[in-house]
Amino acid sequence: MQIIELIKDSAEGKKQSQDELFECVYEDLRNLARKIRFDWRNEHTLNTTALVHEAYLKVCNSNDLSLANKLHFYRVCGRAMRYVLSDYIKYKSTAKRGGQSEKLPLNEQFVIELSDASETMMTELLDKIEKLKTHDPLIADVIDCRFFSNMSVVETSEVLSVSPATVKRKWAFARSFISADFSKSA
Repeated sequence: MQIIELIKDSAEGKKQSQDELFECVYEDLRNLARKIRFDWRNEHTLNTTALVHEAYLKVCNSNDLSLANKLHFYRVCGRAMRYVLSDYIKYKSTAKRGGQSEKLPLNEQFVIELSDASETMMTELLDKIEKLKTHDPLIADVIDCRFFSNMSVVETSEVLSVSPATVKRKWAFARSFISADFSKSA
């Protein structure tokens, strides 16, 4: 069964489809979450498993989810991971207010840890993405696809229905904007 069919059946509450969908995409989503965490220089944020599970639940519990293809599904999952990280950072910022790095056990196997430095860096990056989004929503979509969904230029252009040249241009602009902003604050 194709992923899109499984998503539709899952949305209708079919337990078998929900289980099949999770099995089909789990390893891809774990790889995606690992990449996102690695791109953060392995700073401690939500662990890979927690990030995958939270994003997956966010996507699959969406009532208005209509997907065109598998790439579109992974784009939505990548965006969900960005929102999960953003929500987590906001929660941690309000919860600790100047405290030391804190550990929150999810269960016996998984622990979440977030240091002040990585929290600040991640918050700044997410704020910069939001700033870019107000300037040009397509740039934020390209960031979601390229960074959070680990898509190639061609895959990104296919999902966003723009040319590969446009994707390259928007991606280059986003990277230089974020890098320049980070170097100013350093």
